[in-house]
Amino acid sequence: MRSRLVIGVAVLLVIGVTAILLSAVQPPTWTMLLLGSMALAALCIFVRLRSRYDPLGPRFGSCIPPITKPRDE
Repeated sequence: MRSRLVIGVAVLLVIGVTAILLSAVQPPTWTMLLLGSMALAALCIFVRLRSRYDPLGPRFGSCIPPITKPRDE
């Protein structure tokens, strides 16, 4: 629990410093859009990898039947 708190504070600190630097520098809009989309993509990948959600799993109400391989006879 303590390590998560430290990581959370560190992330908030990095976000705060980044926001202050970006407000002082004023980069072009296309750069901000590019960096923002990359950050969102990284966040989505990170959350998806740590999630136990399986869209094809029967526990989550999937209507896709499992793939059956033909037997070699």
